[in-house]
Amino acid sequence: MIDEKQAKAEKNQIYTKVPQERSKRDLYEAAVSTYVLHNELVPPLTENEILQHAYCLQKILNANANEIIYISLLLHNHIWLKTIRSIPFERRLLLLPQCLSNPDVCKAEKDIIGLLCVQCGGCVIGTIQAEADKLGYITLVAEGTTVVSKLLSSGKVDSVIGVGCLDSLQKIFPVMSKHAIPGQGIPLLCDGCRNTELDLQWTLKIIQDYAPAPSRTIINLERVAEYVREWFKPQNITDVMGSPVTETQKIAQDWLATDGKRWRPILTTSIFSTAGGSSDKIRKAAIAVECFHKASLIHDDIEDDDDKRYGRPTVHVNYGIPAAINAGDYLIGEGYRLLATSDFKAEACIKMIKAAAEGHRELCLGQGEELAFYRKPQPVTEKEVLRIYRQKTSAAFKVAVLVGATAANLNRETCETLSEFSTAIGTAYQIQDDIEDFRSEPGRAADMLALRPTLFLALACMSELPEIQKALSPVWNKESTHERIELIKAIENAGLHQRVELLYSHYRHKTERILANIHDVELKRLLRNIMTRMLKS
Repeated sequence: MIDEKQAKAEKNQIYTKVPQERSKRDLYEAAVSTYVLHNELVPPLTENEILQHAYCLQKILNANANEIIYISLLLHNHIWLKTIRSIPFERRLLLLPQCLSNPDVCKAEKDIIGLLCVQCGGCVIGTIQAEADKLGYITLVAEGTTVVSKLLSSGKVDSVIGVGCLDSLQKIFPVMSKHAIPGQGIPLLCDGCRNTELDLQWTLKIIQDYAPAPSRTIINLERVAEYVREWFKPQNITDVMGSPVTETQKIAQDWLATDGKRWRPILTTSIFSTAGGSSDKIRKAAIAVECFHKASLIHDDIEDDDDKRYGRPTVHVNYGIPAAINAGDYLIGEGYRLLATSDFKAEACIKMIKAAAEGHRELCLGQGEELAFYRKPQPVTEKEVLRIYRQKTSAAFKVAVLVGATAANLNRETCETLSEFSTAIGTAYQIQDDIEDFRSEPGRAADMLALRPTLFLALACMSELPEIQKALSPVWNKESTHERIELIKAIENAGLHQRVELLYSHYRHKTERILANIHDVELKRLLRNIMTRMLKS
């Protein structure tokens, strides 16, 4: 007859992935710490990057295969260690699992969030929570990530320390890595949701650890985005650009206040903020970046003969083409004026204006390629379309990034890396837009129906499949929607869309690889967060 203690030991031996001996856990922790320092690993790392390093450590430690997740968790903990140490206790969230409670004696009540511990002494939850409360933590004894997500998005906490079984932490921490949220995990020594155990000494050591870094603060992307959106309310626009008197000013400011994702001014503001700059100081420059973007949309809508933007009539539909062109030109002039008069030294202003001028030039060249295609449609290659994407979309992101980097006085190496980041994320963003357009209903594949130079069209032009060539041939000579719909069907039936999706994955991963070369933790964390919001998995 096997007693309960022996059965529990055998269960742990078979199923647990956490080393049971403290000496072994200490050995692994020391090895991970040395590895992170030696390889100069800078967070955030992707889930795949962490796993690759974990496999290297597994070989170094000669660890069991079922300990790879535990090693990955230690890696995640150590790359974020310095960042979390600098975060005040009151800006941290401690998440404890309900399974640590002793159901036989527990006096706690439960609400919709979780367990309300009364610190009766029946389990370790009370001991941990008492210490956390004393330090100022926000503490939850709850399961799942919904509440955690809400707290993080609200800007009330900057990091998470989670206690749980290794399987639960394995689900939570990849999400945190994806969104670049600083965090540490403390695994239970055994699973099973009942009679669980943890290393209390290790837990208290982690939650008590604090080494302030006075020169840096955690930048919350949601708050930055909120500031930026406020800047584009009509009254706030007039505070910067002056009250509109002429029709041109009224058209331009009204258009500037319309909907939009505001990614470009958010990028400018975020990069500047990571260097410790105030949002108010970068405000003019960030609005200038959006002026350039909104001007390009006015001109683009005229050139493409589009009658809708953001679900409303385009500027030239409302006011006529001459007035729309003039309003776009006015916004470009306002953008340069705002950069020239922004609250920075003359040298920085000149560099920002130069970056904007180069981006403006690239955008016009890319748009010129499209216009030449419209005038005389002909077969295009994948390489040619990607060049247009770099000029039309990536160039605008590059302006946004370099204006913020110049204002922040970032070094040359970082600015070069940020330029590469802009090119990669801008290209990926445009490919993503292509894919969404191709899949959209109703009005499916509007760009293809308009016969614009897209990757889908390029792949059709480069294809040797008879059914593709048959569907492609009539579209050059006819403006009938029917022929173009037939080409769209042929592209999908032949599976050419898979190549576009592969290219999207390539540029998304390229963006991640470029981020690996940024050595400023806060800048890298923020850009990873922006990348995750802009690009879908």
